[in-house]
Amino acid sequence: MKFIFGKPVDEPFDRENEVKQLVEMMNRRQPVAIIGVRRIGKTSVILKSLKIIETPKVYISVEDFIEGKSFDLVSFLSLYSSLLITNTLNYVEPKRKISQIVKQKGKELLDKLRELIGYVKLSFNINLVEVEVFLNSVKRGGVKESIPQILELPERLAEEFGLNTIVVAIDEFQYLKLASQNYPGIFHLLRSKWQFHNKVSYVISGSSVGLLEKIFYDKKEPFYQFFFPIYIKQFDKNTSFNFLKQGFRDEGKDYEDNALLLAIEELDGIPAWLNYFGLKSLQCNEVTLECAKKVIEDITFNDPIVRGIVQEEYNKLGKNARIILKYLAEKGGKGDLKGLELGKASINEGLKSLLGSGYIVKEERGKYAIIDPVIVKVLKSSTQTI
Repeated sequence: MKFIFGKPVDEPFDRENEVKQLVEMMNRRQPVAIIGVRRIGKTSVILKSLKIIETPKVYISVEDFIEGKSFDLVSFLSLYSSLLITNTLNYVEPKRKISQIVKQKGKELLDKLRELIGYVKLSFNINLVEVEVFLNSVKRGGVKESIPQILELPERLAEEFGLNTIVVAIDEFQYLKLASQNYPGIFHLLRSKWQFHNKVSYVISGSSVGLLEKIFYDKKEPFYQFFFPIYIKQFDKNTSFNFLKQGFRDEGKDYEDNALLLAIEELDGIPAWLNYFGLKSLQCNEVTLECAKKVIEDITFNDPIVRGIVQEEYNKLGKNARIILKYLAEKGGKGDLKGLELGKASINEGLKSLLGSGYIVKEERGKYAIIDPVIVKVLKSSTQTI
């Protein structure tokens, strides 16, 4: 195992139980929601499961189609359709590899989609009317009326090609809510289609834990009681220790146990930060306690990548949420909000945002804690609001 930071892997450490459970659910076509905070390894669990299951599968991240506070639904549906057709054809005809589209947006993507439906019609005598209607709608400058049909595509492909299952995995699913600004009722429409698909296994995931839970735990929401939840948790101390130990051994680096214990204490079992600590520690001749202290101090105070990540996420929050997050960080990451100079309505709005986005948890009445220790350290060490 090598330390990897900044991208998901398809061989996650110590997630065998989660992967096994997800694969079982995929095989029985049970809709699943993978839930966990940022940097916890949700996508890696999905990628490993998709690697195991032998059926056409599609992975797509909704976050790639956010434009400010709006959502590019046309590009999302175009790539979604293109991936579905391409991956199905590559499964049915493995010797004839059809290349996947690289660009996620623009004319090239639409041209690729036209080319694909032409190929399917010519080679298999299957007319994918759903996609044709969608493309014609795009050409006319609107897609609203074609969305119900394009959502039938995975079920239709499975039926036409005699497949038992097609797996559709949609990451950061909660951001589809943004599409409702221009296409109201998008979740109702998805539920109305998905619940009758007998040959498609749907997997969603998201790091906005509170928002995602609301989608399927709230009786007023269209996906109420639709998904089976699988929670991806932070590593416990023993797993974190074994992760770092195996990583340094595989990297050929000597280490002291107390150096690893310090990292675990400071980074609290979040795989992404443990990976980053591991990578930065490779510059030391040996991972001693002094090395660990220096690396953690550097991550907290000086590292431009870490500060950039925290700043970007912090800036996306609303004003009240930022004030509350900074206030909690200055208190060491947890506590009540007594003394905070915000009105009750503003506090409630900020808390709702932070809980929904998965940045804080409620520990007891009136007391909250920031989940990510690195966010705490970076915000606390900043002399100004970053």
